[in-house]
Amino acid sequence: MRENQPASFLSHILSLSYPDAIAIVLLLTIPACSRAPTAPERGKLEGKVTLNGKPVASGLIRFMAIDPSGTNVVATIADGQYSVPEGKGPSKGKYRIEFSVPSAIKRRVPNDDIPGQFIEIAPETLPPRYHSQSEITADYDPTQPRPQDFQLTVP
Repeated sequence: MRENQPASFLSHILSLSYPDAIAIVLLLTIPACSRAPTAPERGKLEGKVTLNGKPVASGLIRFMAIDPSGTNVVATIADGQYSVPEGKGPSKGKYRIEFSVPSAIKRRVPNDDIPGQFIEIAPETLPPRYHSQSEITADYDPTQPRPQDFQLTVP
C-alpha cells in the first residue's frame, strides 16, 4: 500500500477502538431493524348463519387460519347475522370455520379451580362436527369480500 493512498474503509474500521467500532456497527444496522414487515391486508367479513333453516339467535363464528400467514377472526352471531369491519377481518387465505351456539339454559357445575364453589356454564348445542371437529372451510380474499353464509343442520 502506498503511503499517500487513503486507507480502505475496512482497515479504518479495524483501527478504531472497540467502543467506536460497536457504535458504528449499531448505527449501520439500526435502520434495517426499524422496518417491520407490512401487516397483511384484512378485509370486511359478514354473513348469515342458520340452523335447520332458522337464523341462529346467538352464538359465535370463528375463522381459523389454515395457512400459516392467515389471521384468526371471531365474530358474534346475533339474529342469524355476523359482521366484522374492514381492517379487522381475515387476511387472504383458507380458513376452517367453527361455530358455537350455547344453550340458553345454564347448568351449575363444580368449579375445578376453587373447590366447594360452583360456576354456571351454557352447554354447547351443536355437535362437534360444527366446532372442535369442523371440516367446513372457506377461501377468503380481502380485496374481493363477499358474504359468507352457512346453513347448519342437526337432527
